[in-house]
Amino acid sequence: MSLKSEAAGRVIAGILSGGGSRRFGSDKACAVWGGKSLLEWTIHNASCITDDINILTKTPEPYRFTGCSIIKDIRSISTPISGILSIMPYVGDWLLLLACDIPFFEKKVLEFLWERRDSEKATVIHVNGKYQPFLALYPRSVLHYWEDAFYHNEYHLQRVIESMPKTVIEESDLMFAGISLESFLNINTRADLERIGI
Repeated sequence: MSLKSEAAGRVIAGILSGGGSRRFGSDKACAVWGGKSLLEWTIHNASCITDDINILTKTPEPYRFTGCSIIKDIRSISTPISGILSIMPYVGDWLLLLACDIPFFEKKVLEFLWERRDSEKATVIHVNGKYQPFLALYPRSVLHYWEDAFYHNEYHLQRVIESMPKTVIEESDLMFAGISLESFLNINTRADLERIGI
């Protein structure tokens, strides 16, 4: 059975878009590489596991071109956690949380997340000494950790992940599975985009 057919109806994807992009100089979600915007690459790769793909943003208009559902974050505080809260009412079993600036992940990463999932724990990847909150799979049972953090003014993503029950995938696990660390390449500047060798 394919990943997508196995996950059908069980996974909803949320892609955080429309942050400040201060280092990039413009909205990096719309920056083009290889004929697609970074957001379109993220959507394309997320579609390996689900067709229920949603853009989480405070500013919907720039992303209408994707054809995806857009969930508007109406909270005034500027933090990714408020975007996460905006999709929580729509989550059934699992939330695949992504960001438009980590667009080049392999299908094998999603397969690995799905294989390691536990309905009582987040499945998160730990590379370069940090958890990857936006290439992670969250069961509905742990989403309240994001909500609790928001209402306690705790916006440090690493600390929120640390507080959750979780299954951690380490770099060594990825290497053993033949997954390139370029899957976790974060596009912060135009120079990052120019250096892509995939």
